[in-house]
Amino acid sequence: MARRSNFGDLLEPGLRAILFEKYQAIPQQYSKVFNVLNSSKQDETDSGISGFGQFDNQTETGALTYEDPLQGYDVSYTHQKFSKGFKVSQEMVDDDQYNKIKKMPEKLAVSANRTVETQAANILNNAFVTTYTTGGDAVALCSDSHPRSDGGTVQKNRDTAVLSESALKAAELVMEQTLDDKGQIIAVMPNMLVVPPALKHTAKILLNSTGRPYDGSTIYRNDINTLNGEYELMVWAYLTSATAWFLIDTSIAELNFFWRKQLSFDQDNSFDTDEALFKASMRFSCGFSNWRGVYGSTGAGV
Repeated sequence: MARRSNFGDLLEPGLRAILFEKYQAIPQQYSKVFNVLNSSKQDETDSGISGFGQFDNQTETGALTYEDPLQGYDVSYTHQKFSKGFKVSQEMVDDDQYNKIKKMPEKLAVSANRTVETQAANILNNAFVTTYTTGGDAVALCSDSHPRSDGGTVQKNRDTAVLSESALKAAELVMEQTLDDKGQIIAVMPNMLVVPPALKHTAKILLNSTGRPYDGSTIYRNDINTLNGEYELMVWAYLTSATAWFLIDTSIAELNFFWRKQLSFDQDNSFDTDEALFKASMRFSCGFSNWRGVYGSTGAGV
């Protein structure tokens, strides 16, 4: 029988193994959308900078033209700590309730995964809300009025269209015409459609049908479906809106997730209650450094 002073120490290696085995077995979804990075500081600052204009047509002896990029916006990521724990009593050990004890780290691993996915998904859940988080340009991730550093015409990456063939094609066109802060085309090519579970079947019809999908009024008998195979479909259970959808170019999008401290597992003892205390904790931050490469629609239709 484990002594009251050390039964927690004896349990810890086995419970640790159970927690991490379960945690690593749960498929990660956030990493399909976010750039997952590591941080060694209490916060991270991402400083934006514009590109250059097009090359000049230079004569053989003409002078080289030098150009200064424009300073972009600074975006800060402040890491937050997330933790949860459970207790194991001496009586649980004495009564040989190991099956119950072993389930605790499994449930804790699930909770840790849910926390990561929820915090990451909230960047998209609140993509249209300026009161949640804004980019360096002081507007929401998906907005009708993204300013340019050079003072050029504002740009949009927001819509209200219901998910449909025409809505996807219109969003794609807007994304392909995205300009950088010097008014240059940046060749955005969306490759991922992110939807909530409520839109899963609609999205599959739009993306996987070989023939052009019926639009509610017209049956296209001979047209091919030009959206077939265009985008990877990601159905994210942690999206809270049943109608909102997002088109993303994962090679350009600057949705960032910084790990300051990966999930850890620690153990201590309570002198007063003779309980073994177990805790899992982690530190991370997530957000976006630039809106380009992301297009979102509320899907509300108005």
